[in-house]
Amino acid sequence: MSWSVQAVILGCEMVLGYVLGRVFIPYFRRIKTGKFDLYIGDRFAKDGSEPKFGGVVIMLCVIFGVVTGVIFYDSEAVLSLESREFSGRAFIALGGVLMLTAIGLLEDYVKEKKLGIGMKPLYKFFMEYLICIGVCAALRYCGGLQTAVLLPFHLGYIQFGRLFYLLYPLFMTVGINMVKVHDCAGGKTDTGADGLCAVTAVIFSAGLSSGLAAGVGSDAAQLFAVCTMGAAGGFLFWGCSPAKLYLGESGALALGGLMTAAVLLSGEYFVFLLAGAAVIVDGICAFLQYIVFKARKKLLLKGYTLHEHLQKNGHGDFAVIGIFSVISAAGAAAAIAFFIYSGKISI
Repeated sequence: MSWSVQAVILGCEMVLGYVLGRVFIPYFRRIKTGKFDLYIGDRFAKDGSEPKFGGVVIMLCVIFGVVTGVIFYDSEAVLSLESREFSGRAFIALGGVLMLTAIGLLEDYVKEKKLGIGMKPLYKFFMEYLICIGVCAALRYCGGLQTAVLLPFHLGYIQFGRLFYLLYPLFMTVGINMVKVHDCAGGKTDTGADGLCAVTAVIFSAGLSSGLAAGVGSDAAQLFAVCTMGAAGGFLFWGCSPAKLYLGESGALALGGLMTAAVLLSGEYFVFLLAGAAVIVDGICAFLQYIVFKARKKLLLKGYTLHEHLQKNGHGDFAVIGIFSVISAAGAAAAIAFFIYSGKISI
Protein backbone atom coordinates (compact mmCIF):
# COMPACT_ATOMS: atom_id res chain seq x y z
CA MET A 1 0.00 0.00 0.00
CA SER A 2 1.45 3.37 -1.02
CA TRP A 3 2.68 5.87 1.55
CA SER A 4 0.37 8.55 0.12
CA VAL A 5 -2.73 6.44 0.85
CA GLN A 6 -1.45 5.69 4.34
CA ALA A 7 -0.83 9.39 4.97
CA VAL A 8 -4.35 10.27 3.83
CA ILE A 9 -5.90 7.64 6.10
CA LEU A 10 -3.74 8.69 9.04
CA GLY A 11 -4.52 12.40 8.65
CA CYS A 12 -8.25 11.91 8.12
CA GLU A 13 -8.55 9.61 11.13
CA MET A 14 -6.78 12.13 13.35
CA VAL A 15 -9.22 14.87 12.32
CA LEU A 16 -12.18 12.50 12.57
CA GLY A 17 -11.14 11.46 16.08
CA TYR A 18 -11.20 15.06 17.24
CA VAL A 19 -14.58 15.78 15.62
CA LEU A 20 -16.22 12.58 16.88
CA GLY A 21 -15.00 13.22 20.41
CA ARG A 22 -16.41 16.74 20.36
CA VAL A 23 -19.78 15.45 19.11
CA PHE A 24 -20.16 12.32 21.25
CA ILE A 25 -18.72 13.34 24.63
CA PRO A 26 -21.90 15.24 25.69
CA TYR A 27 -24.04 12.18 24.84
CA PHE A 28 -21.72 9.76 26.64
CA ARG A 29 -21.66 12.09 29.64
CA ARG A 30 -25.46 12.11 29.76
CA ILE A 31 -25.38 8.30 30.20
CA LYS A 32 -23.15 8.76 33.23
CA THR A 33 -24.62 11.88 34.83
CA GLY A 34 -28.14 12.06 33.40
CA LYS A 35 -27.52 15.63 32.27
CA PHE A 36 -26.94 16.87 28.73
CA ASP A 37 -24.71 19.86 28.01
CA LEU A 38 -22.92 20.56 24.75
CA TYR A 39 -20.19 22.41 26.65
CA ILE A 40 -17.62 19.79 27.61
CA GLY A 41 -15.90 21.96 30.20
CA ASP A 42 -12.27 22.94 30.57
CA ARG A 43 -10.17 20.62 28.39
CA PHE A 44 -7.31 20.82 30.88
CA ALA A 45 -9.26 20.08 34.04
CA LYS A 46 -11.45 17.22 35.29
CA ASP A 47 -14.84 17.71 36.92
CA GLY A 48 -15.81 14.06 37.55
CA SER A 49 -18.22 13.85 34.59
CA GLU A 50 -15.72 12.32 32.17
CA PRO A 51 -17.37 9.30 30.52
CA LYS A 52 -15.99 6.08 29.09
CA PHE A 53 -17.05 4.68 25.66
CA GLY A 54 -13.77 5.62 23.94
CA GLY A 55 -14.18 2.48 21.82
CA VAL A 56 -16.95 4.20 19.82
CA VAL A 57 -14.62 6.97 18.64
CA ILE A 58 -11.79 4.54 17.93
CA MET A 59 -13.89 2.07 15.94
CA LEU A 60 -15.67 4.72 13.86
CA CYS A 61 -12.24 6.04 12.87
CA VAL A 62 -11.02 2.50 12.09
CA ILE A 63 -14.11 1.71 9.99
CA PHE A 64 -13.48 4.87 7.97
CA GLY A 65 -9.81 3.95 7.55
CA VAL A 66 -10.41 0.34 6.52
CA VAL A 67 -13.13 1.23 4.00
CA THR A 68 -10.96 4.02 2.57
CA GLY A 69 -7.97 1.68 2.35
CA VAL A 70 -9.95 -1.01 0.55
CA ILE A 71 -11.28 1.56 -1.95
CA PHE A 72 -7.83 3.00 -2.64
CA TYR A 73 -6.10 -0.38 -2.78
CA ASP A 74 -5.56 -0.83 -6.51
CA SER A 75 -8.85 0.64 -7.75
CA GLU A 76 -8.87 -1.48 -10.91
CA ALA A 77 -8.50 -4.67 -8.91
CA VAL A 78 -11.35 -3.63 -6.62
CA LEU A 79 -13.65 -2.95 -9.57
CA SER A 80 -12.81 -6.28 -11.17
CA LEU A 81 -13.19 -8.10 -7.83
CA GLU A 82 -9.60 -9.33 -8.05
CA SER A 83 -8.79 -7.97 -4.59
CA ARG A 84 -11.40 -10.01 -2.76
CA GLU A 85 -8.70 -11.69 -0.71
CA PHE A 86 -7.36 -8.33 0.51
CA SER A 87 -10.78 -6.82 1.27
CA GLY A 88 -12.09 -10.11 2.68
CA ARG A 89 -9.21 -10.43 5.14
CA ALA A 90 -9.53 -6.79 6.17
CA PHE A 91 -13.29 -6.99 6.77
CA ILE A 92 -13.10 -10.33 8.61
CA ALA A 93 -10.57 -8.88 11.04
CA LEU A 94 -12.62 -5.68 11.35
CA GLY A 95 -15.76 -7.70 12.11
CA GLY A 96 -13.97 -9.55 14.90
CA VAL A 97 -12.75 -6.32 16.48
CA LEU A 98 -16.26 -4.84 16.26
CA MET A 99 -17.66 -7.83 18.17
CA LEU A 100 -15.01 -7.39 20.85
CA THR A 101 -15.85 -3.70 21.08
CA ALA A 102 -19.56 -4.53 21.42
CA ILE A 103 -18.78 -6.59 24.53
CA GLY A 104 -16.87 -3.64 25.95
CA LEU A 105 -19.67 -1.19 25.12
CA LEU A 106 -22.17 -3.31 27.02
CA GLU A 107 -19.83 -3.42 30.01
CA ASP A 108 -19.24 0.35 29.88
CA TYR A 109 -22.97 1.04 29.71
CA VAL A 110 -23.78 -1.22 32.67
CA LYS A 111 -21.04 0.30 34.81
CA GLU A 112 -21.66 3.93 33.83
CA LYS A 113 -25.38 3.58 34.50
CA LYS A 114 -24.50 1.81 37.77
CA LEU A 115 -26.77 -1.10 36.91
CA GLY A 116 -24.32 -3.68 38.24
CA ILE A 117 -20.75 -4.92 38.14
CA GLY A 118 -21.05 -6.34 34.64
CA MET A 119 -20.25 -9.76 33.27
CA LYS A 120 -18.01 -12.19 35.15
CA PRO A 121 -14.38 -11.99 33.92
CA LEU A 122 -14.30 -15.69 33.03
CA TYR A 123 -17.39 -15.34 30.83
CA LYS A 124 -15.89 -12.32 29.05
CA PHE A 125 -12.62 -14.17 28.51
CA PHE A 126 -14.47 -17.13 27.01
CA MET A 127 -16.52 -14.89 24.69
CA GLU A 128 -13.38 -13.08 23.54
CA TYR A 129 -11.70 -16.43 22.90
CA LEU A 130 -14.62 -17.65 20.78
CA ILE A 131 -14.53 -14.45 18.71
CA CYS A 132 -10.79 -14.88 18.13
CA ILE A 133 -11.32 -18.50 17.07
CA GLY A 134 -14.00 -17.31 14.63
CA VAL A 135 -11.67 -14.70 13.11
CA CYS A 136 -8.86 -17.23 12.64
CA ALA A 137 -11.24 -19.82 11.16
CA ALA A 138 -12.73 -17.28 8.74
CA LEU A 139 -9.27 -16.09 7.64
CA ARG A 140 -8.33 -19.70 6.97
CA TYR A 141 -10.94 -19.82 4.21
CA CYS A 142 -10.04 -16.39 2.86
CA GLY A 143 -6.47 -16.78 1.67
CA GLY A 144 -5.32 -18.91 4.58
CA LEU A 145 -3.05 -18.22 7.53
CA GLN A 146 0.56 -19.08 8.17
CA THR A 147 0.50 -21.71 10.91
CA ALA A 148 4.27 -21.69 11.46
CA VAL A 149 5.80 -19.26 13.95
CA LEU A 150 9.21 -17.82 13.09
CA LEU A 151 11.58 -17.48 16.06
CA PRO A 152 14.50 -15.03 16.29
CA PHE A 153 18.24 -15.78 16.38
CA HIS A 154 18.02 -18.30 13.52
CA LEU A 155 16.04 -20.74 15.65
CA GLY A 156 13.80 -21.42 12.69
CA TYR A 157 10.07 -22.09 12.56
CA ILE A 158 7.73 -23.98 14.87
CA GLN A 159 4.96 -25.56 12.81
CA PHE A 160 1.65 -25.82 14.72
CA GLY A 161 -0.59 -27.02 11.90
CA ARG A 162 -4.26 -27.26 12.86
CA LEU A 163 -3.40 -26.73 16.52
CA PHE A 164 -2.63 -23.13 15.57
CA TYR A 165 -6.37 -22.35 15.25
CA LEU A 166 -6.84 -23.10 18.94
CA LEU A 167 -3.56 -21.78 20.34
CA TYR A 168 -3.24 -18.43 18.56
CA PRO A 169 -6.80 -17.31 19.51
CA LEU A 170 -5.80 -18.04 23.12
CA PHE A 171 -2.66 -15.95 22.62
CA MET A 172 -4.81 -13.16 21.11
CA THR A 173 -7.23 -13.27 24.04
CA VAL A 174 -4.43 -13.07 26.59
CA GLY A 175 -2.87 -10.18 24.64
CA ILE A 176 -6.20 -8.33 24.49
CA ASN A 177 -6.64 -8.68 28.25
CA MET A 178 -3.08 -7.46 28.80
CA VAL A 179 -4.02 -4.32 26.88
CA LYS A 180 -7.04 -3.92 29.18
CA VAL A 181 -4.79 -4.18 32.24
CA HIS A 182 -2.32 -1.75 30.64
CA ASP A 183 -5.14 0.78 30.34
CA CYS A 184 -6.50 0.44 33.86
CA ALA A 185 -6.86 -2.50 36.22
CA GLY A 186 -10.41 -3.68 36.82
CA GLY A 187 -11.82 -0.90 34.66
CA LYS A 188 -11.15 1.69 37.40
CA THR A 189 -10.02 4.89 35.71
CA ASP A 190 -8.15 6.09 38.79
CA THR A 191 -5.69 3.18 38.37
CA GLY A 192 -4.68 4.25 34.87
CA ALA A 193 -2.47 6.95 33.38
CA ASP A 194 -4.66 8.96 31.02
CA GLY A 195 -3.56 8.35 27.44
CA LEU A 196 -0.98 5.66 28.25
CA CYS A 197 -2.70 2.82 26.40
CA ALA A 198 -3.41 4.96 23.32
CA VAL A 199 0.20 6.18 23.16
CA THR A 200 1.41 2.57 23.41
CA ALA A 201 -0.95 1.61 20.58
CA VAL A 202 0.39 4.46 18.40
CA ILE A 203 4.02 3.39 18.90
CA PHE A 204 3.13 -0.30 18.50
CA SER A 205 1.34 0.41 15.22
CA ALA A 206 4.10 2.69 13.94
CA GLY A 207 6.65 -0.06 14.53
CA LEU A 208 4.44 -2.66 12.90
CA SER A 209 3.71 -0.50 9.85
CA SER A 210 7.37 0.44 9.39
CA GLY A 211 8.46 -3.16 9.81
CA LEU A 212 5.93 -4.37 7.24
CA ALA A 213 7.16 -1.73 4.80
CA ALA A 214 10.81 -2.63 5.41
CA GLY A 215 10.29 -6.39 5.20
CA VAL A 216 7.92 -8.53 3.18
CA GLY A 217 4.58 -7.59 4.66
CA SER A 218 0.86 -8.04 4.16
CA ASP A 219 -1.04 -5.04 2.80
CA ALA A 220 -4.03 -5.93 4.98
CA ALA A 221 -1.82 -5.96 8.10
CA GLN A 222 -0.27 -2.64 7.12
CA LEU A 223 -3.73 -1.13 6.62
CA PHE A 224 -4.76 -2.30 10.09
CA ALA A 225 -1.58 -0.91 11.65
CA VAL A 226 -2.10 2.50 10.02
CA CYS A 227 -5.79 2.56 10.98
CA THR A 228 -4.93 1.70 14.59
CA MET A 229 -2.28 4.42 14.67
CA GLY A 230 -4.67 7.06 13.30
CA ALA A 231 -7.58 6.05 15.53
CA ALA A 232 -5.47 5.99 18.70
CA GLY A 233 -3.87 9.31 17.74
CA GLY A 234 -7.28 10.88 17.13
CA PHE A 235 -8.52 9.60 20.49
CA LEU A 236 -5.58 11.28 22.25
CA PHE A 237 -7.10 14.71 21.53
CA TRP A 238 -9.60 13.81 24.26
CA GLY A 239 -7.96 10.89 26.07
CA CYS A 240 -4.59 12.43 26.91
CA SER A 241 -4.14 13.64 30.51
CA PRO A 242 -6.31 15.15 31.86
CA ALA A 243 -8.79 12.99 29.95
CA LYS A 244 -12.21 14.22 28.91
CA LEU A 245 -13.03 10.78 27.50
CA TYR A 246 -11.79 7.46 28.84
CA LEU A 247 -11.10 4.37 26.76
CA GLY A 248 -13.24 2.25 29.01
CA GLU A 249 -13.59 -1.45 28.38
CA SER A 250 -14.84 -0.77 24.85
CA GLY A 251 -11.71 1.19 23.93
CA ALA A 252 -9.33 -1.25 25.58
CA LEU A 253 -10.93 -4.20 23.79
CA ALA A 254 -10.93 -2.26 20.53
CA LEU A 255 -7.22 -1.41 20.76
CA GLY A 256 -6.30 -4.90 21.96
CA GLY A 257 -8.29 -6.45 19.13
CA LEU A 258 -6.77 -4.14 16.53
CA MET A 259 -3.21 -4.75 17.71
CA THR A 260 -3.52 -8.53 17.81
CA ALA A 261 -5.46 -8.62 14.52
CA ALA A 262 -2.73 -6.62 12.77
CA VAL A 263 -0.14 -9.13 14.00
CA LEU A 264 -2.37 -12.01 12.90
CA LEU A 265 -2.69 -10.57 9.39
CA SER A 266 1.06 -9.96 9.20
CA GLY A 267 1.85 -13.66 9.71
CA GLU A 268 4.79 -12.77 11.98
CA TYR A 269 3.30 -13.61 15.35
CA PHE A 270 6.45 -13.18 17.43
CA VAL A 271 6.43 -9.42 16.81
CA PHE A 272 3.63 -8.91 19.35
CA LEU A 273 6.13 -9.80 22.08
CA LEU A 274 8.48 -7.14 20.69
CA ALA A 275 6.30 -4.24 19.56
CA GLY A 276 4.00 -4.84 22.53
CA ALA A 277 6.84 -4.74 25.06
CA ALA A 278 5.12 -2.11 27.24
CA VAL A 279 1.90 -4.13 27.36
CA ILE A 280 3.82 -7.34 28.13
CA VAL A 281 5.84 -5.71 30.94
CA ASP A 282 2.72 -4.26 32.57
CA GLY A 283 0.84 -7.55 32.19
CA ILE A 284 3.66 -9.64 33.67
CA CYS A 285 3.96 -7.27 36.65
CA ALA A 286 0.21 -7.55 37.27
CA PHE A 287 0.42 -11.35 37.07
CA LEU A 288 3.38 -11.49 39.49
CA GLN A 289 1.56 -9.14 41.87
CA TYR A 290 -1.44 -11.48 41.85
CA ILE A 291 0.67 -14.63 42.39
CA VAL A 292 2.71 -13.10 45.24
CA PHE A 293 -0.38 -11.76 46.98
CA LYS A 294 -2.17 -15.11 46.73
CA ALA A 295 0.86 -17.00 48.03
CA ARG A 296 2.17 -14.66 50.74
CA LYS A 297 -0.61 -12.10 51.27
CA LYS A 298 1.96 -9.40 50.54
CA LEU A 299 2.16 -6.80 47.80
CA LEU A 300 5.07 -6.94 45.39
CA LEU A 301 4.25 -3.48 44.01
CA LYS A 302 2.39 -0.50 45.41
CA GLY A 303 -0.16 -0.83 42.63
CA TYR A 304 -1.73 -3.66 40.67
CA THR A 305 0.36 -2.83 37.58
CA LEU A 306 3.78 -1.31 37.01
CA HIS A 307 2.30 1.97 35.77
CA GLU A 308 0.10 2.22 38.88
CA HIS A 309 3.16 1.46 41.03
CA LEU A 310 5.02 4.33 39.36
CA GLN A 311 2.07 6.66 39.93
CA LYS A 312 1.94 5.81 43.63
CA ASN A 313 5.66 6.54 43.81
CA GLY A 314 4.90 10.12 42.79
CA HIS A 315 5.27 9.99 39.01
CA GLY A 316 2.66 11.95 37.07
CA ASP A 317 0.78 10.73 34.01
CA PHE A 318 3.21 12.27 31.55
CA ALA A 319 6.24 10.83 33.36
CA VAL A 320 4.65 7.36 33.30
CA ILE A 321 3.77 7.75 29.61
CA GLY A 322 7.36 8.83 28.92
CA ILE A 323 8.81 5.77 30.66
CA PHE A 324 6.53 3.36 28.82
CA SER A 325 7.07 5.19 25.53
CA VAL A 326 10.78 4.41 25.78
CA ILE A 327 9.95 0.74 26.39
CA SER A 328 7.50 0.75 23.48
CA ALA A 329 9.95 2.49 21.14
CA ALA A 330 12.67 -0.05 21.94
CA GLY A 331 10.21 -2.88 21.29
CA ALA A 332 9.03 -1.28 18.04
CA ALA A 333 12.65 -0.99 16.83
CA ALA A 334 13.17 -4.67 17.65
CA ALA A 335 9.98 -5.52 15.73
CA ILE A 336 11.23 -3.65 12.65
CA ALA A 337 14.52 -5.58 12.83
CA PHE A 338 12.55 -8.84 13.15
CA PHE A 339 10.48 -8.03 10.05
CA ILE A 340 13.65 -7.36 8.07
CA TYR A 341 15.09 -10.63 9.37
CA SER A 342 11.89 -12.53 8.47
CA GLY A 343 12.08 -11.20 4.90
CA LYS A 344 15.37 -13.03 4.47
CA ILE A 345 14.08 -16.33 5.83
CA SER A 346 11.73 -18.70 4.01
CA ILE A 347 9.95 -21.81 5.22
